[in-house]
Amino acid sequence: MELRHLIYFTTVARHEHVSRAAIELAVAQPAITKQLKDLERELGGGPLFERVGRRLRLTETGKVLLVHARTILADVEAAKAELRERGGVQGGRVALGAPPSVAERLLPDVLRRFHKSNPNVELHIVEGDSQDLLQRLNDGQIDMAVVNLPVVQRGLVVTELFSEALVLVLANEHRLADSSTLSFADLSEERFLLYSPARSVRQALTQACRQAGFAPHVVLDSGSMALLLRLVEANLGVAVIPRLALGGGERLTVVPLHSPTISRTMALIVHEGRALAPAAARMRDYLIEQIKG
Repeated sequence: MELRHLIYFTTVARHEHVSRAAIELAVAQPAITKQLKDLERELGGGPLFERVGRRLRLTETGKVLLVHARTILADVEAAKAELRERGGVQGGRVALGAPPSVAERLLPDVLRRFHKSNPNVELHIVEGDSQDLLQRLNDGQIDMAVVNLPVVQRGLVVTELFSEALVLVLANEHRLADSSTLSFADLSEERFLLYSPARSVRQALTQACRQAGFAPHVVLDSGSMALLLRLVEANLGVAVIPRLALGGGERLTVVPLHSPTISRTMALIVHEGRALAPAAARMRDYLIEQIKG
């Protein structure tokens, strides 16, 4: 077995297509197919993929191999990076995932300071919701991610970073805009706008409304926080969001909520069984030091 077998295998597993994997790897499709057949023959455990419609899905054998293949490839990259650093090249590449609110509001200053002391490290930032980032971490596309808790997947090292209260945002001309604070019971007649990627926020909102005796009247959900805030400005409805999601330039009123108070907790996650390259390990430690304090 050679490393290229595992590279081809994990790439096909990620795309669920040989043709798409061939484009990414710049390799002819027949060559990839042959390498996969060779790998199956060497392992002797049966097919690694099964065709479902137009996609290739992992068999149970393939799922077992994928876990080990990702670990092996990550360890090889970590070894290469460590050897480069031992040779005096303090560089490398770090891929960090974060939700847009964290990436845009919290990370810029932290990354600027990290880059100042690590000028040869190439930083790659991937934005997405927690589920997407967890999948990317599993696929080996990123080294670490900042996500919403809870995280139920096993085999992760989870470090809590911070918690923040969720706040109500509404148009400046809204009838409740002059309120200094509001309970959820005060919102029973309101139209709610939701940021669809934030599943944990939606769950917390729904639970808080039910605790206050009503089900939220959701009139719209959007995958764009910028669009959501513009619609709140237009007084289409109100939204409950993390304060960090506000950029400061919106023409909105922000009101604290109580009865109950709801919040989100963010954590840094890395895979327990994968070695981090030196640059990635420094980034992990720096994020924890700077954000958690």
